[in-house]
Amino acid sequence: MAEYLSKAMAFAQDAAKLSKRFGEGLVDNALEFGLDTPGSFYDNAEFKLGQVGRELTAGSDKERVVAMKRLVATVAKGQDASGHFAAVVKNVASGSMELRRLVYMYLQRYAEQEPDLALLAVNTFQRDLTDESATIRALALRVLSNIRVAVIGPIVVVAVRRLASDASAHVRKTAALAVPKLQRLDTELRDELQTTVAAMLDENSAAAVGSVVRAFRAVSPRRVELVHGHFRRWCAQLGDLDEWGQVEVAKLLVAYVRSQFVDPGVDHGPLESDHQPVPGPLDPDHALALDALQGLLRSRNSAVVLTAVAGLTQIAPATRLAVVAQPLVRLVRGNRETAYAALNCALQVARRWPSALQGHTRSFFVAASDAPFTRRLKLQVLAALALTEQHGPLVREVAAYTQSAQSDVSAGAVRVLLASARGDATLDAFRSLLLLAADARAGVAGAAMAAVRRLLLDGSVREAQTRSMTLYDILCHVARLLDNRTGDAARAHIFALVSEFSESRFGCQHALEVLRRGVRSFTDEGVLAKQQIVELSARLRYGPHAHTLAALHAHVFTLARYDVSFDVRDRARALRTLFPLPDDTAQPPHVAAAAHELLGSATAVAALAATAHPLPEFALGSLAMTLGRALPGYEPLPDWPTTPP
Repeated sequence: MAEYLSKAMAFAQDAAKLSKRFGEGLVDNALEFGLDTPGSFYDNAEFKLGQVGRELTAGSDKERVVAMKRLVATVAKGQDASGHFAAVVKNVASGSMELRRLVYMYLQRYAEQEPDLALLAVNTFQRDLTDESATIRALALRVLSNIRVAVIGPIVVVAVRRLASDASAHVRKTAALAVPKLQRLDTELRDELQTTVAAMLDENSAAAVGSVVRAFRAVSPRRVELVHGHFRRWCAQLGDLDEWGQVEVAKLLVAYVRSQFVDPGVDHGPLESDHQPVPGPLDPDHALALDALQGLLRSRNSAVVLTAVAGLTQIAPATRLAVVAQPLVRLVRGNRETAYAALNCALQVARRWPSALQGHTRSFFVAASDAPFTRRLKLQVLAALALTEQHGPLVREVAAYTQSAQSDVSAGAVRVLLASARGDATLDAFRSLLLLAADARAGVAGAAMAAVRRLLLDGSVREAQTRSMTLYDILCHVARLLDNRTGDAARAHIFALVSEFSESRFGCQHALEVLRRGVRSFTDEGVLAKQQIVELSARLRYGPHAHTLAALHAHVFTLARYDVSFDVRDRARALRTLFPLPDDTAQPPHVAAAAHELLGSATAVAALAATAHPLPEFALGSLAMTLGRALPGYEPLPDWPTTPP
């Protein structure tokens, strides 16, 4: 019996050894035949990071390659893998080409964060600059240029100068991309880099031209004399470049045209008999650049299309801008991020050259699925196009928007109605705005009253008054809206209208009653309405019955003096100084007259400018224009020369 048990135990031990040996062989075969697919590395990388430290120091290149693949997959997922930097650097001189590529990819990502450790491998990088493999040469230079240590700057400059004439276009492209990094690392290297880049401008490979131009724009953006000999070649080559190279070259071509040719929108020749300027023919090189940019409008890359649109609006005559409409509309129908950038560009085009988008108004109608920022921009585009488009379809569409449950859409629709109030459509738009002024939604009512106020002040509805109702009737209707619980902005515009027309028939008969109503509800009013009540009191201070209402005026300024709002108190203090009460020190007659005139003109100007949209001061299509503020690295477009250079 014991003999059988001993044989069974020996058999079990042999089976365990065989199973262990079989498992080890299976793992080796998996590494040999690549059973760990790229997808498995990406999915399980973070769960196996604990094994990476051991695998990086293993004797087998296969295990180190597996470890590096896990690290690269971790980096690709946006997770931090910098803790293994020291172990990775030790493998930089490996004989395995695959391992070295993975190591360089890792070092390229983290060399800037660990410059001291990266310096340990500088000698290896320098040796690899002469490697037979173009990929290794490019990776070595890329890692060297990513080490943010000023000490090795001259070494990298020498490497860039040497590889700028490399036989491989990929290596030359990498050398060009290293130039902006060196420029940021040490500005004292600019002169050497300018010399190197000037020699690189002869690049003919479509794969590297874009990077060379980017390097040129980084170190020598104003040396346009270097572009003369390459301008036509780049125009002809623009369609063959990679997409991001097209963006860089297009920007350089636009800057060159702006500095070397006269403005095509300004005539520089003789006048006709009726003294109207006659547009002259474009310079052939100017037309060549326009044709090259126009070819980019069909690109699949949204950045290329927006760059081409911006470039055409900056250097093309207004008669050739209609070609930008269809590409912009195509981008507006894309994803939300692309649509936002395209709508910003379309908005500026609509404000400056509305005829360029003529016939495409329906493409900017608001959809139920649009994001809030998309709706806002579309409504602004429609408001700009309302100045030139046929008002019928647009007004009908926008009238439906005013009933939207989304307050931003309804308020934006009011601004479009204001823009469409011109010609025969003025009366219909004005009536719609009067109805919307009584809306229960504060935002809609405020926007509608602002539009009504502007139309009354600029005289747009004078014909409408004679045909339907007089100014007296309009002001009576507006004053009755104070009985409704409208928003602060709407009530402020009502008080402002009464103040601005205080010398009219309505003002002489009912302005004091409006003031009394405002005083009774003063403590319940908003800040804007309180300010306008104080201004109305100051305006009526010099009316025909002012001497009998001194107590009412004093009460208004007393309420404002002790109001909780700083703005109301400051406004009351300023107006009381200009329009003193009977117990205050009187102003000289000429000062009082000037103050009265100033108050009247200031409110009218403020109302007329309330819906104005100033044109941006930044270049069309730039990030600074999108954000509305200057950013580091922003370069304004050069002005057109008055005479051809």
